[in-house]
Amino acid sequence: MPGELSVADEDTVLDFEATLDRYRRYGSDVANRFRDGVFSKVIETGKGSCLIALYRSGDRINMRLTHRDAAVQADSSVIDTALGAAGKILGLSFPLPEFYAFASKDPVLSASVDKHHGLRPNLQVDPFEMLVSSITAQQINLGFAYTVRGRLVAEFGESVDFGGETHYAFPTPGRLAQLNPGDLVPLQFSRQKERYIINLAQAIQSGEVDLDGLAEMDDASVQRALTALVGIGRWTADWFLARYVGRGNVIAAGDLAVKRSIERHYFNGERVSEERIREFADRWGNFTNLAVHYLLADYGSGGT
Repeated sequence: MPGELSVADEDTVLDFEATLDRYRRYGSDVANRFRDGVFSKVIETGKGSCLIALYRSGDRINMRLTHRDAAVQADSSVIDTALGAAGKILGLSFPLPEFYAFASKDPVLSASVDKHHGLRPNLQVDPFEMLVSSITAQQINLGFAYTVRGRLVAEFGESVDFGGETHYAFPTPGRLAQLNPGDLVPLQFSRQKERYIINLAQAIQSGEVDLDGLAEMDDASVQRALTALVGIGRWTADWFLARYVGRGNVIAAGDLAVKRSIERHYFNGERVSEERIREFADRWGNFTNLAVHYLLADYGSGGT
């Protein structure tokens, strides 16, 4: 396997620490570990499980790629998969310089850019992980959501040894589809959320929904496909579009932190409707996702 690959160089606008801080802000993220300046995650490739480790080296962001089987040699497809995952984790697809030029015309956004320069939204590598994470976070604080999700990963995710250290892959739909009612209750999932997660896993296994194919659909089609599933509403679908697909024009306007941050910055703290928030965000166009991310950083929340 290759030792090091360059993910981003000195010309990339990126605050590495700030961008990855959400993976430790609310506690340890078992499937997305960020410790001592190194982010690590188990990903699945065409040749089995690999560990990617991202870290800063001078002005560059490098990636170390390790296969669980030391005898396996990575081909271009494995390297491309790993680089694609790293690009999502670091939000490299977002057009930060263009957004900054746009934000310079808005005093609120301009001030936020000055404060958080180089901050990028993270995109989830796996759509199933994104949806399960969103379901877990429904109507509870993010600290507790991280705790119960970590229990899920440790209990049902595959443990993989890399260099003497145990890392956990996020549980697969196939694994969670086999669960019985009550299996997640000891982890402090509600029976309702347990039902949502198992139903989602079974829908994927049966072919009822193709999560990978959703990225090729328009926003409305993604919304319809996801909200047809039990336990997934507009809030979860919005976050899926924002934090997995990476659509620039999306806002999770029903999210309390999103609403409060916009109300505080643009409505003098006045409470306004979700629809009013959506109408207001139209002014940001394809920079809406980035604008929301920066306003949430000011508000002290990174979103789901």
